[in-house]
Amino acid sequence: MALKDIIGQEKALNILKGCINKERIPHAIFFAGDEGIGKKLTAINFAKTLNCTGTSDGPDLFADVPAEQDTAVFKDACGKCSSCIKIDKGSHPDIFFLGPEGDGGQITVSAIRQLEESLSYKPFEGEWKIAIIDNADRLNRSAANAFLQTLEEPSQKSILILISSRPDMLLTTIRSRCQRINFTPLPIDTMSRLLQEKHAEFDHEHASLLSTLSGGRLGYALNENLVTQRDWSFDIFNQMLGAPEDNIWEDRNAMEEWFEWGQLLLRDIAVYKTTGRADLLINRDKKDEIKKMSDVSELKGILKLSREFYTIKERLHFNLNKQLTFNYTSLLLKEMLGKKDH
Repeated sequence: MALKDIIGQEKALNILKGCINKERIPHAIFFAGDEGIGKKLTAINFAKTLNCTGTSDGPDLFADVPAEQDTAVFKDACGKCSSCIKIDKGSHPDIFFLGPEGDGGQITVSAIRQLEESLSYKPFEGEWKIAIIDNADRLNRSAANAFLQTLEEPSQKSILILISSRPDMLLTTIRSRCQRINFTPLPIDTMSRLLQEKHAEFDHEHASLLSTLSGGRLGYALNENLVTQRDWSFDIFNQMLGAPEDNIWEDRNAMEEWFEWGQLLLRDIAVYKTTGRADLLINRDKKDEIKKMSDVSELKGILKLSREFYTIKERLHFNLNKQLTFNYTSLLLKEMLGKKDH
């Protein structure tokens, strides 16, 4: 895979192409956008392009650059040379991947110190040393402060790529020292068409459902378990309205995923409550269940519950107790849903 294979992020890719073409690679780049939208995939293939030692079989990425600006034309990553293969396998000595670790799900100061030491040496095989920091918003306070020094005193031939779906959670001082590149969702119709073109087994209805459920995020749409995850989350939602079992969230990631689906369901319940139109629902295949919930719910309760879900989800990174959160959420559901308008 190479940069030319990234779908729907032309604006972001054009910025990266321009940096390469002008030989002005920023020391620190910040990829911001929703989860599953292609940020990490782009970062990996950008690293491959910069360190590629082969010849690309694909089209010239800079064929549309005016000749007077074409001071240094680069080809896309070939995907076949030893450098590209090592980066894909995560074994290239000059490419570093950093992300949250442990039960706390944080990036620690020790990990940043180790990264600083690795970047202090010259590239071993490639032209650039590149660190890809996924979920950069999970730098704990000590790590964030240490990372500022790395940003302010960059090593030669080193590039830092920060990735986050929650950019506001990063320190302003870190964001201000990076060139920000935004990644945006694909239009639903466009993604539905692409899914059908690339996957013959997807009929129009299924492709449309995947596109809508994923919110235009191609990475999510291509997750074969997307519908299964949605159904699992909705089952728990229904259980909480009745007699819920003990907490069945495995970890914080499962909790975050559930609250995302929960907010999506509440959105649909509110939409149906106010319009009565099934064609406006995201979960159109669940319209009968949504109608039943809407019929016995009060709009102000739905909206208040949605705000509560948002607040809880934002506080999950403070390591909320799973069982207490489960019990509290169940009580909220019973209290705020099931009250019909009079």
